[in-house]
Amino acid sequence: MPDIEVTIFNQKLKLSYQENEKQRLMNAVEVLNKNWNKFSDLHGKVSDLKIITLITLELQDSIEDVKALKNKLNLQELNVESLKKEIEVKNNEFEDSLETINKFKLEIDSKNEEIYKIENLLDEIHDELLQIKSNILANHDE
Repeated sequence: MPDIEVTIFNQKLKLSYQENEKQRLMNAVEVLNKNWNKFSDLHGKVSDLKIITLITLELQDSIEDVKALKNKLNLQELNVESLKKEIEVKNNEFEDSLETINKFKLEIDSKNEEIYKIENLLDEIHDELLQIKSNILANHDE
């Protein structure tokens, strides 16, 4: 494992790290040093241990905030999954309704075709009846 020399809380330290975690280590050192500098007004007034304790408390509070956000995110993910399932059910219901509508449409088209044929037949019968009437009237007038 490679080593790196860093400064944390104005103290030089030699740390070993795994190659894939170097950036995480550097980010953590940067956060600690930013927090150290944030309490610079306390340097010389209180012990370094007290400053480190304050930084630790602040970081622990941040960890709790992250945990709370993670829990909230997990709940949101559960809600999203629940909504996805609900959408899937509604989509299936919609597809079933669409299929039923299409069946009804086919039935209506078939019935309309039957009605059209009956209307044509009735028109033919009507024309024949008019012809018969005309023949009867013509025979009657003779």
